Amino acid sequence: MVEINSLPKNWLVFDSAEDVTEALVNKLLSLAQQAIDEKGIFTLVTAGGTTPQKCYERLSQQDADWSKWHIYIGDERCLPTDDKDRNSVALTQAWLYFGKIPAENIHLIPAELGGTLAAHSYQQLVDSIALFDVVLLGMGEDGHTASLFPGHHYPSNQSVVTETRSPKPPSHRVSLSYERLGKAKTVFKIITGQNKREAVKAWLNQSADMPIQHVEGQQTWVYIDSNAL
Repeated sequence: MVEINSLPKNWLVFDSAEDVTEALVNKLLSLAQQAIDEKGIFTLVTAGGTTPQKCYERLSQQDADWSKWHIYIGDERCLPTDDKDRNSVALTQAWLYFGKIPAENIHLIPAELGGTLAAHSYQQLVDSIALFDVVLLGMGEDGHTASLFPGHHYPSNQSVVTETRSPKPPSHRVSLSYERLGKAKTVFKIITGQNKREAVKAWLNQSADMPIQHVEGQQTWVYIDSNAL
């Protein structure tokens, strides 16, 4: 068990995954309105995973200036567009299906084209954005984030990279790079569940080199529930 008072100041601990979801949704709505007031749009990079999915479900029930939201995706699996294991399918079912955000504001990775073509296409898109407003990141039990895995090496001069040896199927994926994920005003790392404890301990002790540690925005927050500590 990690002592809460020993955590870095940017780690916020919540009693449950549901509390993480509620706090994150409220913060996103606030940051979105702030960005829209300042420059007319809000750019959000989404993450896969159970807790982000709950966040999207909650967002689908909220009121906001949705026409000014632009949605991007942190990583995608090289599968057909309608495959249930694609991040875009889960995201659409939870939130985008309801039509609040204009279709032209939804920017998905065309991973059905295969890794190389999809990465090239998405890089052209994201390179037109200097700084995302918010990037959401989940974490796997091995410390991976997006489709960036421990012990794997990725080019340092690309906004979008391909993965051909994912430890979990499918093996072929497309992901925003460490550098591109970090080009954000605010990064939220969302960690929930008892199955994340070993990874969290290794992260805090710096006893392993984990992808989740390699992304830092202008501001970075870790939203974690007590079960993960």
